[in-house]
Amino acid sequence: MKEDILEQIVDDWFLSQPGTFTKHNIKFRPDEKRKDYNSKMDSSHSDIDILAIHLNKQSNERVSIVTCKSWQQGFNPTNWADCLVNEPNKKFGNKEAWKFFRELVKPNWTEAFIEKIKDETNSNEFTYYVACTKIQGENNKEIFEENDYFLDNLRKCGAKNPIIKIKTFEDMLADYYNRIDNNKQTLEATQIGRLLQLMKASGVLKNIFANHKHL
Repeated sequence: MKEDILEQIVDDWFLSQPGTFTKHNIKFRPDEKRKDYNSKMDSSHSDIDILAIHLNKQSNERVSIVTCKSWQQGFNPTNWADCLVNEPNKKFGNKEAWKFFRELVKPNWTEAFIEKIKDETNSNEFTYYVACTKIQGENNKEIFEENDYFLDNLRKCGAKNPIIKIKTFEDMLADYYNRIDNNKQTLEATQIGRLLQLMKASGVLKNIFANHKHL
């Protein structure tokens, strides 16, 4: 069961797309036989929040891997990119920064991550999504999405042409709204989609987002 509400919304957003199937909470961790295995740092599993396969897509768009960060204050791409590259051991609460994105910055974890994706999808091509409530600070998604350190690490550990994308709740809501607006006679396929479709038909959604730049 998906307990995180953002995770539920992301899952629904994927399932609303044609030919898409999802799987949740897929555990992975480094192989204990590795020479660099450290029981203190590598013994606990991490997990892939959502893995989606899009049957109608090819190459690195066919598989989507999602980490959900439902932080109420939002996600700051600039600060996180800088911290993960330059201060990976900086504490956030009682947890080091690298542990929030270990699959991007720790080669032994990255290799385990990619091996798990290959086991599940028979592919090493994928798009890696950071799903978040909102962007904190300036909207500089590309600083995180195009970060050479992350992308080089993924490639060196076995990923083929990886893509990194940040998707906000606002982005997903806009996708729903635009599809509903363009297909007025088609019933939405998912629960959240149908709820938004009903809200739009009633005029509630239009009133809420009357001044929204996308909606």
